[in-house]
This record gives sequence, structure tokens and C-alpha cells, in this order.
Amino acid sequence: MANEYALQTTLDQVLVTSLADYGSSVTDNAYSSNTIFGALGRERKTTINGGASIIRQLADAVQNDGGFYLGNDSLNTSQSDTLNAVEFKWQNMYEPIQISRDEERQNGGDEHKLIDLLGTKINLSTLAIRRRGEQAISTPTAGANNLIDLETLVNTGTLGSIPGATQTFWQATVTTSGAFATQGLTDMTTAYYAVSGGEKEDNPTHFFTNKTVFQKYEQTRLPLERLTPGGVANAGFDGLTFKGKPLTYGNHIGSGLMFGLNMNYIELVVDSETDFVTTPFVMPSNQTAKVAFILWRGNLITTNRRRHFKLTTIS
Repeated sequence: MANEYALQTTLDQVLVTSLADYGSSVTDNAYSSNTIFGALGRERKTTINGGASIIRQLADAVQNDGGFYLGNDSLNTSQSDTLNAVEFKWQNMYEPIQISRDEERQNGGDEHKLIDLLGTKINLSTLAIRRRGEQAISTPTAGANNLIDLETLVNTGTLGSIPGATQTFWQATVTTSGAFATQGLTDMTTAYYAVSGGEKEDNPTHFFTNKTVFQKYEQTRLPLERLTPGGVANAGFDGLTFKGKPLTYGNHIGSGLMFGLNMNYIELVVDSETDFVTTPFVMPSNQTAKVAFILWRGNLITTNRRRHFKLTTIS
């Protein structure tokens, strides 16, 4: 049957943004919420003005050089070296913005121009680079020069310049779980206290998982009708919590995983001069097109790895 619509089956970007009688905006049908990257950017973003790398000072052991004394007892005058440092590399992300001279002119007239093509391309590139950041910190990404992801950060191997396999203070708690209905809440509770400094001190502050596990957790909470402040009582939930701390899901977190993070020791470190900046447009000498780049430079780091936990193989 012939196409009964004026819109062609296959459209290039120029037609989508320049023909008459179209809507005044481009509706996003491709991107999902950047839950993790957004939360870190709002709550745990640290900006640094350059530098060769990201370095944080650590205490890697308990100091036990003092004691009790009476009268003229001799006192220890030495202090143990419990200081350490961890170094993280800067990593870079980019997204191109490209427009040809033909595209500019085809979208240049006021009569049929409902959307600025260049502005639309900038917006789409912005969505793309933020999605890339969300993916990169949620799950290991193939290739070199990627951001540190949650699966690597909340683990027991090398992170930054410290090998967790031999430096046990630099290990997160990793628990092999199973069916959420029978052991999920127990595993969450056990891991929560394993990484806590006390009953109400140095506890995990945020919980992140994927949509499947999130729904399993929600089913266990329905009879209790636990809502975050501001929630509306209905058939579902406005927000979920565990021990009063927010629990949510990311769209790119791996299957069967849940993370308990203490955000006091998490940083999304960003170079102050490369925080989603857009470079000037340049035109190659042999093309009638111009290109710019959206750039971001930073990394996801922790300063106290043992305060985080990860549950795996949740079903």
C-alpha cells in the first residue's frame, strides 16, 4: 500500500528540521534517564583546575603508638607511618557536532525553518555524551581510556594505583547473592553492616541497582507502603528506600547487581576547564562543513573503598 503520509519513510536531518507544518521541537525517542551520572554530578562533583593526575591522601592502617602511663613512666616518642596516597588517571570523553554548508542553507530560511538545525545537533550531541558518561560509570566498557565504573570501583582488585589484592584495606565487600525473594533483604542487611563504621556512623547512603532487581525489591515493600518524603500513597511508590536511604535503578547497571555506596567517599572529579565545554567550530581546508566537539575530562574515584558493597548474581 502506498504511503498515505507526506512524511517520507526515510528522512535526513535537514528535512526533519526544515520542512513546513512540522512540530516546533524534536521529540526524544532514543535516550533514557542518566540516573547515576546525574546524581553524582549533583551531589558528589569535585572540580579541579588541571594537573597531571588525581591524587588523594589516605590512612591505610590504625595508629597504635600511645597508651596509658603513671608518674615518670617512659613514653613512646615515635609515630607509625599510616599515610598512603592513591593516584587516578584523568579520562576524556567527547562528542562531535558537525554541520555542512548545504545543511545550514537548506535550514536557513525563516519561512520554513521551525527548528534551528545547528541547535538541534548540539542538543543531540549533549544527550549523547551524557548517555556515554552514564554507561561508562555503570558498567565496564570495552576499549581503552574509559572512566572507572561502579563494578570496578566496588571490587577487590586494583583501583587507581593501589592493588587491592595485596592491600586488603583497599577492598570493597562483594557478596554472591541469589534469589531476591528468599535472600535479597538478608544479603543487603548483612552487607550494609559489613561496610558500616557503626550502627549510625559511616553507613551506605545510596543504593543503585538495575530495573529488574529494583522491581523485585519493590514487591517486597508493597505490603509496608514505604514512601520517601513527598511520596503519594497509591498502588506503587514515588520512591524506595532501604534503612531510610534512597534506592533507585540505573538503565545501564549490569544484570543481577546492586551497589551500596557511601557517597561521603565517592567523587566525580571534573577538570574545571573541561566540564562539557564546546570547542569553537573549525572548517577543514578541503570541505564545506564545520565541526566542533563537546568535551568532558574527569573520573569517578573513591577515597575509602571498604565503605561500599556490591551484591552479585541476584535473581
